[in-house]
Amino acid sequence: MCEICVYETPVNSDTSHQKYCKHFRQVRISKRQITKSRIIYILNVFAIIVFQLWITFGMTSLITQQLKISLWVTNHTKFLYVISAIYFVMEFVWAFVKTVSKVFPWNLLYLIVTTLLCSFIIATESLEYTDDVPFIAFAFMWTMLQVIVSFAIFIFNDFTVSVLTRVAHVVFAVTISAGQIAFFLRRENKVALVVAGSIGFPCTCYLIVKEVKSVFGKGTYFYPEDNIVLPARNIYGYCWSLYLVILWVYAYSGLRNPIYPTL
Repeated sequence: MCEICVYETPVNSDTSHQKYCKHFRQVRISKRQITKSRIIYILNVFAIIVFQLWITFGMTSLITQQLKISLWVTNHTKFLYVISAIYFVMEFVWAFVKTVSKVFPWNLLYLIVTTLLCSFIIATESLEYTDDVPFIAFAFMWTMLQVIVSFAIFIFNDFTVSVLTRVAHVVFAVTISAGQIAFFLRRENKVALVVAGSIGFPCTCYLIVKEVKSVFGKGTYFYPEDNIVLPARNIYGYCWSLYLVILWVYAYSGLRNPIYPTL
């Protein structure tokens, strides 16, 4: 009886060990697959963002460098105001109508339309500045995006749902709105633009870090892998906001005399 017990014990131990090793191997394979799928998801998101920024930069270069197009834009100021109004209405719909931001293909169609509208607005506002300022702002914005992405990789603290994030959202919304109002209504008051740009710059950078971290899957809140349009649209929106606040900071040295008549 004792020999049988001694003989069966290692057999059971080996069997349980084999089961544990098999389970551990399956867990590692599963984690590896999740990691690979997340990497593919991240690459797809940033590919869309780069494509959007490329469209914006191309349209800005076209409008600011081609004299005929620049003159047409400056002579049709009401068109800019109409485009801006349509864009802000679409932004409001994007924020509160979940079908638009989460359901394919409506989110992709919305992404294309808002990117074109946003690119036209940015290009038109860039006409207010001297020739080199928009390109400096684009280069600085692109550099900051790369720095933020590299920085977000090594952040392990979870601040995606913190009080600081909520405060940053509020300050960002107020400063961007105030800056746009100051730009359209009182362009001669450059102090308001510089102040709005100085306050909006750190808030915008912080929100980009939060969004990038959510794309990487770190933190309480993260984007699901079945929706690449929503994070791409959000990060692109913060990127062009970052471009605007950089332009506002350059208001003293780079802002021309008002081209468009004040409302």
